[in-house]
Amino acid sequence: MADAERTGRGRVVMLVDTTIDGDSRVQKAAASMAGAGWDVHLIGRTDARKGDRYDLGGATVHRRPLPPLPPRKNLRQMIAPWRFPLAYPNNVLAARHWERHRMDAGDAEQRRYAAGRGLPDGGAPRALHRLAVRLRRKWLRARVDQTGAMVAWMAPRDHGRIERFEIAWWRRLLGDRAWRKLEQLPYQYELAYAPLVDKLKPDLVHAHDYRMIGVAARAVARAAAKGRSVRLLYDAHEFLPGVQAPNPRCQVARPGYEREYLPYADAIVTVSPRIAELLAETHGLAELPGVVLNAPPRPDPALPAPESGDVRAACGLGPEVPLAVYCGGASPARSLETLVEALRFAPEMHAAFVVHTVTGPYVDGLRERAAAFGAADRLHFMGYVDFRVLPRFLSTADAGVHPLRTGPVNHELALPTKLFEFMHGGLPVAVTDVEVMSSLVRTLGIGEVFRSEDAEDLARALRAITADRARYAKPYAEPGFLDEYTWEFQARRYDELYRRLLGVPAAPEAPVRVPEARTGQSEQSQAVGQ
Repeated sequence: MADAERTGRGRVVMLVDTTIDGDSRVQKAAASMAGAGWDVHLIGRTDARKGDRYDLGGATVHRRPLPPLPPRKNLRQMIAPWRFPLAYPNNVLAARHWERHRMDAGDAEQRRYAAGRGLPDGGAPRALHRLAVRLRRKWLRARVDQTGAMVAWMAPRDHGRIERFEIAWWRRLLGDRAWRKLEQLPYQYELAYAPLVDKLKPDLVHAHDYRMIGVAARAVARAAAKGRSVRLLYDAHEFLPGVQAPNPRCQVARPGYEREYLPYADAIVTVSPRIAELLAETHGLAELPGVVLNAPPRPDPALPAPESGDVRAACGLGPEVPLAVYCGGASPARSLETLVEALRFAPEMHAAFVVHTVTGPYVDGLRERAAAFGAADRLHFMGYVDFRVLPRFLSTADAGVHPLRTGPVNHELALPTKLFEFMHGGLPVAVTDVEVMSSLVRTLGIGEVFRSEDAEDLARALRAITADRARYAKPYAEPGFLDEYTWEFQARRYDELYRRLLGVPAAPEAPVRVPEARTGQSEQSQAVGQ
């Protein structure tokens, strides 16, 4: 199965569309499977000009820059020359021709001046020259005006009639293959990753998220053409039809891309049971996808605590002060203003935010909002903490809060990492009434559910928790209660799938390896997902 250079049970190539730094699920997957005895190579992208390579908990990471591709002309751009036949290709060229006209006009004035002074001016007769300059001016003005109009007309219009027609045309003509005409990013990943995948000669390709399924499927097809059998595992990190794409072209292209290549997958896993059900229903799958929750690793007491100690110490608060904590991305989609506004209705409560940036328009706006009703001193911001010690850091708060906004499909289906991090910290939780997360919290009895974007209801939930914290924390004391919600437990499902797909017999269980966190400047270190 594997060549002489390989080690372990077989070679696994993982593909991901991120820079890997900050992507804790992918980091944990690569390191844990390497620790289980697989020869793991993880390929991601880099924003640098040159790629790099490094070790991650026994796995080899390869990062490749995406090659630039000339943009494909859309229908509006192809029509433009016919609609504006006099236009130059762009405003820059039009400006250059207009500058040449200004030189001609200056030349005409010089001739007129020379004639008035009795100086020789040469060339065509003055009257004919002036007429030629005027005619050229009119001609250039018409062309320059058309160029400006054409450039304005070609500006992207997400919902223009031409764009709607083009999308419908390619969708009708090519079906799911329409992504080839509507989005070229998959080709960039293909060009960047394919040579390395082929060189590594994997036994199994593990495609993380939808952008990688096509790259993986094409690698499997190339290997088959050379007489090699390669298995494909698709790891769906979200329910793609529920993701709001940046424009209508992508809204059509991306689900089509996933649908085209999904049949190539030998097995599918995803991040929550409800997404697994929807994938099976949407794609008519014969087998329900497996579920690998993005749970945190089991807390390791041997790891040193963060310099700030814990969240309560970082806020400078005593044990008697009620403290709610949020950890994760700071963006309007997370509706953090709801937690800030809740302080208005809970005057004794403090709120801590462990976020990727403690400054910026959104975070500064939260501070201004709190200051407006006199709660600025009860708001605390701090940067990310290594995900391996994050639960311990959070554990001294009274409650963990996730104010995720209801409505977007993937919000409703999410089982976010931060929920499990709160659980490992022994924290009761207050979560919004999004479908899957609220159902789990109610089933486990570990917190309260509040109405999305309702600050007063969140304050009610926090008061209920702080009034009887022991009741909500009691389930954590049950033996084995958190076992299922650890990465060590979840990672075994990957190993079982790998062995089943490649026909590798079970071996003595090895400890699951969790890498030291690698974080990028703009990517989070302690969680992936919502």
